This record gives sequence, structure tokens and C-alpha cells, in this order.
Amino acid sequence: MKITLQSATRLARDLLAAQGVPTDIANDVAEHLVEADRCGYTSHGLSILPNYQRSLATGNVNPAGRAECVLDRDSLLVFDGNGGFGQHVGKCVIETAIERVRQHGHCIVTLRRSHHLGRMGHYGEMVAKERFVLLSFTNVINRSPVVAPYGGRTARLTTNPLCFAGPMPNGRPPLVVDIATSAIAINKARVLAEKGEPAPENSIIDGDGNPTTDAGAMFSEHPGALLPFGGHKGYALGVVAELLAGVLSGGGTIQPENPRGGVATNNMFAVLMNPELDLGLSWQGAEVEAFVNYLHDTPPAPGFDNVQYPGEFEAANRALTTTHLEVNPAIWRNLETLAKELGVALPAG
Repeated sequence: MKITLQSATRLARDLLAAQGVPTDIANDVAEHLVEADRCGYTSHGLSILPNYQRSLATGNVNPAGRAECVLDRDSLLVFDGNGGFGQHVGKCVIETAIERVRQHGHCIVTLRRSHHLGRMGHYGEMVAKERFVLLSFTNVINRSPVVAPYGGRTARLTTNPLCFAGPMPNGRPPLVVDIATSAIAINKARVLAEKGEPAPENSIIDGDGNPTTDAGAMFSEHPGALLPFGGHKGYALGVVAELLAGVLSGGGTIQPENPRGGVATNNMFAVLMNPELDLGLSWQGAEVEAFVNYLHDTPPAPGFDNVQYPGEFEAANRALTTTHLEVNPAIWRNLETLAKELGVALPAG
């Protein structure tokens, strides 16, 4: 199914508004989801709207929740998301932090009690657009763990993403690193299961701890677990994200004494800074350009056309999706069902 970007955004906004979400919040969420689809991250795009319906129906997201600054020390900000939609809450928090970077050259910001923040690279791109740098750590609470520790056979962690982003010289797309500390994101496993496609090798274990490529094993009566990427190294980064985001924000960790209501709640710890240090801006740009050229000049391995830096994948996908969005048939059927339940008109293909 192919629809215009405007129709896709309007559909997502109308589906949320029909469930009592204020128009400005619904619009921020819709724009974020469509951009995720444009960048090639279907798992964080329109496909997630049926999950959000369940969150709203069970009271696990506050449809009118907004970011509240609970501590302001100039270049240190602490926010409470009040259970609101992360794509709106996160946008407001990052916009405020960006303004503090303009004033002070840097900002440390934490956020607790936000519903799913969505694609973290979205916030990285916001920061990089202003010629600033972002480093963020996020943990996931209020749900059952889905990631096994290194050497473990049952889940104890969640996907705990890291994001780094910054501007690049000479009109190049921003550098964006947006990675779960699990081998794949849980929403990626969900999309693979819905499509009946296999998961990558060494990304999932079944309920008995055995390796499997069946993404559906994550959603069975005896669920399996995602594995950390890179073995003990990804596991270590997941632990760091859990502690920085969960403890320093005040939002808590995945440890079992905290509530597990079944719906993801995010906490975040982030550092933003202006990279224009006293090194000479022209030198910085030339050094980055030389380094990127060095990477691009790498002879490609068999099966690859070229070597890219992180962020070029997203930019290339966005460039291919300038007017219309191609929606997978299985995802479209789910949206059709949701629209029918809510009495929302579907756009023409």
C-alpha cells in the first residue's frame, strides 16, 4: 500500500485523536512515526499504533501527559514525563536542552516516566540539525524484561538503547548511531514475527535457552529472550544504560521490586554539547571530512557495494521517500482494523 507522507501523518494523528489524544501531542507522535518509516525503521513507525491503542485502553499511557521540569540548575535539567507519549515528551525535553546548549555550551538532561520515546535517532537528528552533539542512554521499565544477560538463559534486562549524533561538514548527513544494546530491538522482533520472517542468527533464544531464528519465540506462552549484541560487550553497555538512565533520572530500573505493568516506560540520561571548542572550527571540519573520506575509501568486502558512516543509511532511505510511504500489507491490515474500530477514514492508496 502506497500513501502520501501527508496522508500517513494525518492517518496516525486521526487514529490517536480518536482515542482522546490532544491534537498537538497526536501530531508530534504522528510526525515521529512517519519519519521512522521514512528512515527505514518500520518497527518504530506506523506499525506500532495498535500497541499504542492497547496502552491507551489499559491506562498505561497518559494521553494528555506533558513534560514537567522538576529541577532546573541552568545546564542541568531533570524532567518528569508524567506518563505521556514519548514522541511528544521527548521532543519538548530535547528542544529545551538545545536552548540551554545555546546559552551554556552544554547541558545534562534526564527524563523519567515517559511512555515509549520511539526512535532515539530522531532526537539525535534534532540536535545535530542545530550543529550540536548528543549522547543519550535509555532504559525501559514497567514491563517484563526481554533481554538475557551474557551467559544467562532467561531475560533480566530490556533493549536499553544508546544514541550518539552530531553534525557533519560540507552538507553531509549527520552522524547518527542509534542502537539497542540487544542484538535486535523488541519491536523489530515483533515486525519479523508478524511478517513470518526469520530473526538474525544469534539474536534470540527460546524459552529453554536454545538459539533460534523464530522471532515468534519472543511472544509464545513460554517466551524466549533477546540476546545482547556483541556478547559481553553489549551486555555491559546495557547495564551502563540501565544505571545511568534508571538511577540518575529517578525513574528506576528493571529490578523486580519496581512495577511491571506490561507497557514500556522510558527513562533517559543525555548529554548535549556544542562541539565548537577552542580548536578552530575550520580544523574540526577538515579533520572530520578527512576521516570520513578515509572510511569511504575502504575497499568493500564481498557482498557490499561501499562503506558508509552511521547515519548515511537513514539519509539514503529518507531521500527515497520524499512524497510517498510504502506500507507493508500486514501492517496495513492492522491499521485498517484499528481505523474501523475507531471510525477513522482511511486514505486512498
